[in-house]
Amino acid sequence: MNYTKCIVHNEYCIMFSIFVKNLNVMNPFSIQNYNGPDYFCDREDETKLLIQNIKNGYNTAFFAQRRIGKTALVQHLFYHLKKKKNTCIYIDIYATQDIKDLTDQLASAIYSALQEKKSLAKKYWESIKLLRPILKINEFSGVPELSLDISRTQQLEKTIPQLLQFLDQLNLKITIAIDEFQQILSYPEKNIEAILRTTIQQLKNTQFIFLGSDQRMMLQIFNDAKRPFYASVKNLNLQRIDFNTYATYIKRQFNNYNYKIETEDIKLILQYTDCHTYFTQVLCHDIFAQRIKKINTTLILKTLKSILSQNDGVYYQYRSLLTSSQWKLLIAVSKEERVFMPYGKDFINTHQLSTPASVKRSLLSLISKDLVYYNNAIEKPYYETQDKFLRLWLQDKY
Repeated sequence: MNYTKCIVHNEYCIMFSIFVKNLNVMNPFSIQNYNGPDYFCDREDETKLLIQNIKNGYNTAFFAQRRIGKTALVQHLFYHLKKKKNTCIYIDIYATQDIKDLTDQLASAIYSALQEKKSLAKKYWESIKLLRPILKINEFSGVPELSLDISRTQQLEKTIPQLLQFLDQLNLKITIAIDEFQQILSYPEKNIEAILRTTIQQLKNTQFIFLGSDQRMMLQIFNDAKRPFYASVKNLNLQRIDFNTYATYIKRQFNNYNYKIETEDIKLILQYTDCHTYFTQVLCHDIFAQRIKKINTTLILKTLKSILSQNDGVYYQYRSLLTSSQWKLLIAVSKEERVFMPYGKDFINTHQLSTPASVKRSLLSLISKDLVYYNNAIEKPYYETQDKFLRLWLQDKY
């Protein structure tokens, strides 16, 4: 190999080495997993409040718009609690259909949480032997799952209290977070609220966090004076992250990896995503993933266009699943971005909608389908499109 060829070869090796190194760099804008406090944006006040509630023996309930970051907040809380040797258990019951599903979820979560303490895991297994547990490993997540061989409802109603009381008697500080808690209202068994409330009242070492994304149903559980959980929890109001706080976070994450981005371009990102955590993270994630160190408006718009194009099929499918009135209203809400008076004359005439009664029916249907969200946690409530990318797509297409 002559001298010139050696130089070219070495330059190629260096470039390839840099390329591989860049591929191995972790994307700081996580979409699904919690990667530690360095990659978590704000929520300082909410985290402090949750820790304070746990210290003082209070259970906490909060609902939040889908994909606003409630689960990530719990994972962030657990990070801090585990440093203080707390045992943390998280279950998402969105897919559960009845008390049997809930019992299996709880049994599995307890088993997983005790795996680090082998003696306690063994003790737990012995305590549930009579329930004939069946252990299998989830082929996708690798997480152990328990299924209890119980069929009679009366047995199930006693099992959840037994599981929780076993935990409480271990003399550990325990925090259990139940996500999508409103799902219990859809169970065929109508006494699950009473069973849980009665059991929880008797626990001394266990605190609960109840999370939900359906505002109406969560309020029904915790704010109805006739229901078991009434006045039994502290409430937490989880809103979007402050614009300036999020902007500072985005700039810091890009700068940490020597990416250059101007303040105006960060503002553009947050304007398009409306400071909504999931959509902001996705856009920043996809921008970062291109490994272009100088970020500008052109790159942002190109990335956004690619995201919308990838969702073309899904969004067109919505049109075929909705009635003409519902689709028309969804477009109108997306164009307005925030609708304060959906039954008002101006809104209806501007978007050539039907009667107020028809708009109301369509609006309730869109809310039930999670396409429109009613934000009443601020001084002036309004309606908005849930999916911020869908909103941008509709603005562009119509």
